[in-house]
Amino acid sequence: MIEKIKKQIVCSDYDGTIYITEENMEKNIKEIKKYRALGGKFVIVTGRSRTSVKGVIEEYNIPYDYIISNNGAVIYNKNMEKIYDQPIKSNISDKILKYLKTKKNIEIYFYDEEDKIKYHNQELLKIRIITQDYELAQIIEDEVNRLFKNDVIAHAAFPRMYYDNKDFVIVDIVSKKAGKENAIKKLSEILNIEKEQVVTVGDGRNDIEMIKKYNGYSMETAEDEVKKSASKIFENIADMLKHLENA
Repeated sequence: MIEKIKKQIVCSDYDGTIYITEENMEKNIKEIKKYRALGGKFVIVTGRSRTSVKGVIEEYNIPYDYIISNNGAVIYNKNMEKIYDQPIKSNISDKILKYLKTKKNIEIYFYDEEDKIKYHNQELLKIRIITQDYELAQIIEDEVNRLFKNDVIAHAAFPRMYYDNKDFVIVDIVSKKAGKENAIKKLSEILNIEKEQVVTVGDGRNDIEMIKKYNGYSMETAEDEVKKSASKIFENIADMLKHLENA
């Protein structure tokens, strides 16, 4: 079993997957430690920025080997050193911003390697739109994916239990060469790990492609569309890791 575990890598979403409630964090972290002790590598794959995910890692003392942040736009090693990125080109960001300025009732945020920044025609890792209009968020997602289909990909996220303020929707835009599934592929190449040895798990719409590509899993709390893409459904990360350890 140990030899098999050494060949595997778990790539897990954070919000709604590693973290669902405060109560499940202790057992999740315990199982992550056990899995890594058996030789497995644990990767946090998130839409959060480096600063944001670093904060929760320190708060809960979450063990990890790599971080894929900003929905696959950048990869960090366990020392938080960047080893790969795929930014949005500045000329594309300009066009997207021009498009977004035609929309009302939205907030626009720009992200570099660390966190939110002011935009000055530079390359970006992520553009984030926040709105209270769910229908508008879906329109923006669809239109960005149609108008800029060769350059970027947009995902709308509908926050649930892990945000205090649930009355908003997030639309994240990243490079078409980014995306969680593409970053996992790149990390697998760096580590010389075969596709069949990769496990993915998530709960949101931005997790669907990585789940599909790697025959992955979802949480019971996931959206129906996500569950349909999963090969197995688990209540929490701890149960999922136990399943791998006993496979």
